[in-house]
Amino acid sequence: MKKLQNILIILLFISNCMFSQEEHWENYIASYDNNMSGSTTVRMDLINFAPIPNYQYVLVTGITYESAREDGFPKSEETFKLVQNVGDDLIKLLDKNYSFIHVGSFMFNFERLEYFYLKSTDGLNELLENFYKSNYPNNKYYINIKKDLEWEYYTDFLYPNDDTLNYISDQKVVNQLIENGDKLTKERRIDHWIYFSNSDNMKQFKVEVEKIGFTIEYSGKNDQTDLPFEIRIYRIDKVDIDSIFPITNRLRKLAKEYNGDYDGWETSVEID
Repeated sequence: MKKLQNILIILLFISNCMFSQEEHWENYIASYDNNMSGSTTVRMDLINFAPIPNYQYVLVTGITYESAREDGFPKSEETFKLVQNVGDDLIKLLDKNYSFIHVGSFMFNFERLEYFYLKSTDGLNELLENFYKSNYPNNKYYINIKKDLEWEYYTDFLYPNDDTLNYISDQKVVNQLIENGDKLTKERRIDHWIYFSNSDNMKQFKVEVEKIGFTIEYSGKNDQTDLPFEIRIYRIDKVDIDSIFPITNRLRKLAKEYNGDYDGWETSVEID
């Protein structure tokens, strides 16, 4: 009995931490079937908790919509409001009847789907069918309810892969430049930080980056980091996302090749 009580206490602690922390949402666009773009909005802060005990059922549901855009995204403000309203109404509906966690949404090919994890699904399909027929009778709807004990819909589909996470990180820096009045037209010095576990790997990396035009600003030991060998490099480059992401992506892969960790970049704000 004592072991069972301890387990229950741990589960309650995890649950309380998960619900008390601030929600962190991100949006990203990626290519899917037939090279069409899809837009994902996902709750990021759950990744270290998933799968969350007892929330073993996944609900994927939403509507189709009409749009003149070839990429399948809504064109009019009215259509954007429609799909947003459906999501809001679904949350209100579930909130009255179930214990659930909203983990994200996916918009692709004239359809917007919401993703929820629930403890129970008793009567859910009938409730949703009545909801759509009563509130959105002119739209086709989609309902998929199934067990997902490992939260694969969240971890394998909605949550971004490493390349997408890196793209999001770079985009945030670019957005900060734009917010400060930078039009991104000027090339400028961009500094990059990379860390290694030993000096040999750092030296090998140093040789490779010098081949592709980077200058070594500093390389040496930094005992304040988990990887104690630090190198800072720079090069003159453009900073729009289509220019900077291929650069950082290459440096990340090169650092990984030599057992290192790329730690980001910074640059100056240039106002014309």
